[in-house]
Amino acid sequence: MKIKTKKQLNLPQLIEWAWDNGVRNVTFRGLDKKGYVVSISINDKGEFTSDWRISKNDLFTVEVEEEITEDTVLPTLIERRDFGNELTYSRYEYVRIKDIKDRSSTVFYIENDDLTMTLIWRDGRLVE
Repeated sequence: MKIKTKKQLNLPQLIEWAWDNGVRNVTFRGLDKKGYVVSISINDKGEFTSDWRISKNDLFTVEVEEEITEDTVLPTLIERRDFGNELTYSRYEYVRIKDIKDRSSTVFYIENDDLTMTLIWRDGRLVE
């Protein structure tokens, strides 16, 4: 299963990520350490340009799609447990499924930006 997540990258990480993923014709906006907006663009040849002063520590947000496993640290995870006559739900932040699942775990969901949930694990394994 693949999920989309937002990641904060500094300038060197952004450049490496963009080149590794063939990103073209995109402008990224970020914040410097004082909170001012900075901007960097990638043209159709994969070249970076900017009219701003950018330091290596300025952060840019990118959305990446990644394959998840039970070892993937997930920003938000909702677990449903079945204790026979009682179902309970727990919400976790920045955890791995493998660290919290046990015999009473029945399903795991991730929480989306719009507060809907996506089923990612049931019947003892990740859903396809």
